[in-house]
Amino acid sequence: MRIAHDLFGSNYRKTKEAFTSSIGELASPHSVFEAYAGAGHQTVIWAEKASIVFASEKLSKKREQFCKRMERAGYKKTSTKNKWVAFRKGRKKVMLYQGDAVEAATSISARGHRVDLIDLDTCGSTLPTVPIFLTLLKPKHLVITHGEFHSMRFMREDVLRRTLPHRDIDKTPFPLTVDKMAKELDKAVKVYALRSHNETGNSFWADLKNEQWLGKKSQGMLRRHYVITKPAATADCLNHLASA
Repeated sequence: MRIAHDLFGSNYRKTKEAFTSSIGELASPHSVFEAYAGAGHQTVIWAEKASIVFASEKLSKKREQFCKRMERAGYKKTSTKNKWVAFRKGRKKVMLYQGDAVEAATSISARGHRVDLIDLDTCGSTLPTVPIFLTLLKPKHLVITHGEFHSMRFMREDVLRRTLPHRDIDKTPFPLTVDKMAKELDKAVKVYALRSHNETGNSFWADLKNEQWLGKKSQGMLRRHYVITKPAATADCLNHLASA
C-alpha cells in the first residue's frame, strides 16, 4: 500500500535526493538509465545533471505518478513510440519505457545509445540483474540501492542464498549483522560485475566510492555509488575478493 500510494521511503526522500545530486555532481553524466523509476523522484534529480535520462517502470500506477511528477517539474509529454514515452523541457529529455527494465536496457543498447550511469533503485533485490545491465550498457558509474537488508531482517534465507553469488548455496548465510551484510553486498556486486563475461578482460570491476544509509541502519536500506572500470588480472581480482 505504501509503495502504491508513493509513501514508501518518504521519511528519507530528502536524504536520498541529496545523495543522488552529489553523485550527479561528481560523475557529470551525459546520459543516465534508471531501471526502476517508480514515481520519478530520482529521475528529476538525474535530469538536472544529465542531458537525457532513460527510465523504465512496468507498473501502470507508478507510471501515472511518474507522468504527474514530470509535469510538476515542467516537462511536457511529446511522443509515444514502441513503449517509450518522451518528455522534454528545453534541452533536457526524459524517456520512459513502459515495461520491464531488462527490456528497456536491451532497447537502449540495440539503438546504440551511450549510457554513462545506471541507477538500480528498488526496495527488493536487483543483484542478479547487475551483469546484464553492465554488459548491455557499459556504464562508467553504477548506483544501487540494497533492499536485501529487508530480506535479512525477515530472515528470508531463500532470498539471500539465491542472490549472494559468492556464498555456498547449500549453506545458510545466517547469522548476519548489519555491518557484515554490508560487506557481503559489496562483495556480491564485485563478483557479479567480474562474472559478467567469460573473459576477465571483457568484464567489469566495481570500485565502491560512497554510500548513504536511507533511514536508520536497523530499519533502512543502503544506497551505494560505484565507479565501473576494467578489472585487473583474474588472479588479482580473486585475491582481492578472497581477502575482503
